[in-house]
Amino acid sequence: MRSETLKKLYEDSGLKDLFEVRIEQDYPERNYSAIRLKQNAYRLRAFELWENNSGSFFRIYHGDVPSAIKSELESYPLHKRSARNYSDFSGDENIIFQYFYELFSSDTSKEVANQSKVYTRNSAYEGLALPDVDTSDVDVLGAEFTWKEIIAISEDESEDNELKKVLSQSGVYLQRSSDGVSRYVGSAYGCGGILGRWLKHLNSNGDAKHLNLYVLENGYNKLVFTVLEFTDDNTAIKAESRWKQTLGTKNTGPYDGFRLNRN
Repeated sequence: MRSETLKKLYEDSGLKDLFEVRIEQDYPERNYSAIRLKQNAYRLRAFELWENNSGSFFRIYHGDVPSAIKSELESYPLHKRSARNYSDFSGDENIIFQYFYELFSSDTSKEVANQSKVYTRNSAYEGLALPDVDTSDVDVLGAEFTWKEIIAISEDESEDNELKKVLSQSGVYLQRSSDGVSRYVGSAYGCGGILGRWLKHLNSNGDAKHLNLYVLENGYNKLVFTVLEFTDDNTAIKAESRWKQTLGTKNTGPYDGFRLNRN
């Protein structure tokens, strides 16, 4: 019922025409439902409906939203509270969602959002605008990450960056072409875990000869990163060998552009 109510408000208000839905989720143990959004200029991550003993309220969960938009949300009469990554509202549900639509559909808001990019702090990538990543989503097995998202995750120093904590574990990962044809399997253990290893790949692929050639030929925009398995430090290499065998990524001969593990 809660998730159905949220979905109806989202669709009837017109927000469905402004944002693409990534996934709809319900959390009965925490008494809330969420419509999680795909990346957007406003850096909004989800519209949520929460229930507690005092009633219910709506939450906009967001990343580094433009300050002018944040101020506008906080000045709305039905706004109740805010923190770094959310704003809460309570009152007539239809009025609240109509306000959301009017705010995010206005030309002024769109212009503010398009002019409020977040740039990397890393001098090696100076001038690079970073995407917004939902760092509360820790269901990472099989999830795809781009190289820009990896940098954004690593540079988010907020305490609630649960995604960074999860990706900093040891394990086995896959780098593959966006069409899934070209594949490289690697493992990470020790300090920084998988995320740390991915960041090293962005600077240098070391002696991964076939992977180096693929990147030179196609660039990192053609690659996505994904976690295959989490392990402890002692079993990571063994698990890596198993995945190489399973996915057929080893090629001890000349570079063929598909099997990117040399050994």
